[in-house]
Amino acid sequence: MKSGDVLLKKRLWKRYGVGLSLLVALAVVSLIAFFTASPLPPESSGVVVVIPEGSSTSQIAFELHSKGVIKSPFLFRVFARILGIQGDLQAGEYIFEPGMTLFDVMSSIRQGRVIHYRLTIREGLSVEQIAMVIEERGFGSKEAFLEACKDPELVRKWATPAELEKTRYPVEGYLFPDTYYIRRGLTERDLVVMMIKRFSQVAGGLLEKNAGKHGLSPHQLATLASIVEKEAVSPEERPVIARVFLNRLAIGMKLDADPTVLYAVGKTSGVPLYKDLAFDSPYNTYKYPGLPPGPIAGFGKAALEAVINPASVDYLYFVSKNDGTHAFARTYEEHLRNVRKYQGQ
Repeated sequence: MKSGDVLLKKRLWKRYGVGLSLLVALAVVSLIAFFTASPLPPESSGVVVVIPEGSSTSQIAFELHSKGVIKSPFLFRVFARILGIQGDLQAGEYIFEPGMTLFDVMSSIRQGRVIHYRLTIREGLSVEQIAMVIEERGFGSKEAFLEACKDPELVRKWATPAELEKTRYPVEGYLFPDTYYIRRGLTERDLVVMMIKRFSQVAGGLLEKNAGKHGLSPHQLATLASIVEKEAVSPEERPVIARVFLNRLAIGMKLDADPTVLYAVGKTSGVPLYKDLAFDSPYNTYKYPGLPPGPIAGFGKAALEAVINPASVDYLYFVSKNDGTHAFARTYEEHLRNVRKYQGQ
């Protein structure tokens, strides 16, 4: 090549080459910006995408593209590899809003910003009632939830094997009533463990600290708290009702607690029938003295505190006034007068 030709090419590159490189770079950046921008129309309310457990980066990219969340599955895979996050992408249910770029989408999945649903478990629900709520809300199967509730190992911190032997469900009473925010994909056992963990955080320490209080084990304290939870409508009466049952236990008198009978016969509300009172079950406190084998429902912290620190009264009886409160009595004769007055019997 002649030296003049080389010199000419150098001059041409100096004049046009740098500009051409910039044009190519700008074109590449523009293409990337186009393909990484959100394809969702601004008026869209968002798109829900479920990423199953074990999904590969390619499967995630395909699912996002099929739902219109990203424009290029190829770029998703490329940038996931460049950023080294293929193994960090989490399964779950996500919602992607208009305006989210490819990188916003990747960040959301990497950080596991899944949709959370509100699940409220109120006080006084039995394990079987909670299982029905779980199934009705679409968070799992009632049967699978109840099967998970049969594992005694989950509550061994508060109950001995002998105490749990005759319980209907070992975890009964230990599924703490609260409002939970949960994601799709949790197993029924995950839900049971979550509620027991919450119980440990709120009430578990109280049980452990007060072991032996009133001569009761932690499991027995929990059992009595569940009965108080079911009996008391007015919060102010919890400590009084707790003391009534403790007074009865102290003298070997049967508890005669309606909620235990209803639990024994599989009812969730109402008044026991005469035939129910005769039903043969260790949970029937009209038939057997002492506490039933275990809790009959989930209870709140206030019910447990009422059992630990009951009122200083010597009542042995109470009857509903049909307005959410009770009439209390020291003697059976006084109790009968209350029954006639408020129940018409």
